[in-house]
Amino acid sequence: MANALPQLDFMQAIKLAYSRLTDTKGRSRRSEFWWAMLVLCVGGGIIAAILKGIPYVGFWLYLIITVATLIISLPLMMRRMHDIGKGDGLVKAYAIIYAVYLLVAFLTWLFFHLGWVSTLITGVLTVLVWIALGVIAIILIVFCAQDGVPQSNEWGPSPKYVDGPAAPQNPAQ
Repeated sequence: MANALPQLDFMQAIKLAYSRLTDTKGRSRRSEFWWAMLVLCVGGGIIAAILKGIPYVGFWLYLIITVATLIISLPLMMRRMHDIGKGDGLVKAYAIIYAVYLLVAFLTWLFFHLGWVSTLITGVLTVLVWIALGVIAIILIVFCAQDGVPQSNEWGPSPKYVDGPAAPQNPAQ
């Protein structure tokens, strides 16, 4: 019989998530994922929005923060997908499409500053990439909201469920 461990609180979830920044092989609980994503998205979004307003260098700083946010979130999303028993192919597809978006954003910026009139092409590409990102993001959100599988899977034992009586919470596991 599998018993659920208590939900991670905010600080436990943040410490656990950021202590495993490069771990793409394990599993992450919902609380670890959602608290870390909240901090990452709100913090990164606020910083990126502020930096984007700086003339000339703002775009580059925005791009750096955006890429850093994406790189930090990918292993976390992969672990969350592993917890529900899915592979990380959808996360990799999201990363590739996001990289295409960043390339299109760079080209739009470059064309604008060079005075070229090809904003129609980059505008259409931007819309298509945003639609693809939106569809994949919705699917990822639905998957990440699901409860993890209680039994061990190819990515390790469940970080939430234990056999027998519930064990005390240990965020280091």
